[in-house]
Amino acid sequence: MEGGGGAAAAPGAAPGPEPEPEPEPEPGAELALGAAAGAPLGYLHVLWQREEPAGKIPARRLRRAARLHRRLGPTGKESHALKRLREAANSNDLDIVQQLLEDGTDPCAADDKGRTALHFASCNGNDHIVQLLLDHGADPNQRDGLGNTPLHLGECHTDELCVQRAACTNHVPVITTLLRGGARVDALDRAGRTPLHLAKSKLNILQEGLSHSLEAVRLEVKQIIQMLREYLERLGRHEQKEQLDDLCSRLQMTSTKEQVDEVTDLLASFTSLSLQMQKMEKR
Repeated sequence: MEGGGGAAAAPGAAPGPEPEPEPEPEPGAELALGAAAGAPLGYLHVLWQREEPAGKIPARRLRRAARLHRRLGPTGKESHALKRLREAANSNDLDIVQQLLEDGTDPCAADDKGRTALHFASCNGNDHIVQLLLDHGADPNQRDGLGNTPLHLGECHTDELCVQRAACTNHVPVITTLLRGGARVDALDRAGRTPLHLAKSKLNILQEGLSHSLEAVRLEVKQIIQMLREYLERLGRHEQKEQLDDLCSRLQMTSTKEQVDEVTDLLASFTSLSLQMQKMEKR
């Protein structure tokens, strides 16, 4: 009988094949199974774990992950957090907004009228909250039940959500922030109004001399220039953008109210001309 190094088979038992080793589970499989077992945040966690690069997560990826999560439906606790986020944005509570976003609250979740936290913050003219929401994946082109994007409400024309016309004068920085955050420049409101119309309204107020401080007027003119530069750059109108650069340089050299008023008048003329060009292009 030939000798062997293996263990002897049990008496009367036929030798069988060696058992195959169990396959190693794929990375993240345990967490995915946990999600299927009833943990709605599990899949979202796996998605982030697999795709998160070094550094800041792109806002587009955050929005995609949040859409997947919304399909599962929020829990009662999450629904409360979503409502708190919209309320905090509407009441200009920056600290609460930041806390809820850091806890993972979805900035794109809307109420029964389709309004998101970004709609409320834009309407209120709070560019700090607008920027914070955009940094955490808020969609600058998401429409509410009336078809308004945050840009429309930032422009602050008559709307159910934002009816105080006097507040419209504070929305120029919001428009600039939304444009930088990817808001579509062709997403006009139902009357076809653009940031140019907001600039014209704001400049009319400045020319009426309702502002009291020289520095305040200079700052507001600078904000209007920044908004128009961003808008015209997105439209590809580089020649007009260069004209605004010249006005901005001229504004920086002003030291008297008369000099600031002169730049304001030039900017008003520039805006009126741009509006006329816009009307001609639509014909």
